[in-house]
Amino acid sequence: MKKLGCMVLMLCIGLLAGCGTTLESEKSIVYVGKNGSVTSLDVEELAESYYDTAELESFVQEEVAAYETQNGKGTVKLDELTVEEGTAKLRMKYKTPEDYTAFNGIELYQGTVIDSLSAGYVYDGPFVRVENGTAKGEATKRDIYEQEDLKVVIIRANTDVLVDGEICYVSSENVALTGADSVSIREGYYLNPGAAASGTEAVAASGEAGSTEFIADVQQPQEGGSFETDVYTFIVYK
Repeated sequence: MKKLGCMVLMLCIGLLAGCGTTLESEKSIVYVGKNGSVTSLDVEELAESYYDTAELESFVQEEVAAYETQNGKGTVKLDELTVEEGTAKLRMKYKTPEDYTAFNGIELYQGTVIDSLSAGYVYDGPFVRVENGTAKGEATKRDIYEQEDLKVVIIRANTDVLVDGEICYVSSENVALTGADSVSIREGYYLNPGAAASGTEAVAASGEAGSTEFIADVQQPQEGGSFETDVYTFIVYK
């Protein structure tokens, strides 16, 4: 049981979530869909002698059943678990971000920017403006507050995130843009407005914010880093 618990921890410590779409990726990712539904895919490399697929699936199903007993049927679902050539993929579905948070102990919020302020979230720290998946320059929290129709996903985890919309603003710390609707969050990533690229790798450079040159400075994180972090990532989209 202890070994099984370690396997589940490796698979579940990062991402477990849900929505009504099929999520495919070679990396762990959380997708926040319409109406706050969430889907997660957790991808882990496992030693061949370290897992029993049937036993692992049974354990996860027991955890799901226990959660549903307390919180209602359909709040969380094991969508698929596969183990092929030493790679385990666990796809989970959640009714709401609150279910994701409660089941995993990983903070996730989705709602309008205005509602997030009412919930107590503070938009401190640097932000960048995003157009078509490219960082265009620094942004202020006033820029974000002035647009009443914007939504936000707030997560405290090192993972990839996909949203159901086009990203308009994102916090800079530990973030790299991977598309118009997606980011990668890792310690060591940084979108740095107005600074020359440095570090091991610079990604997605160029763009202007007024007369200020913008360069996205992204440093590669260490491999095998922790999923957990104290940094909140704000992904603002429409």
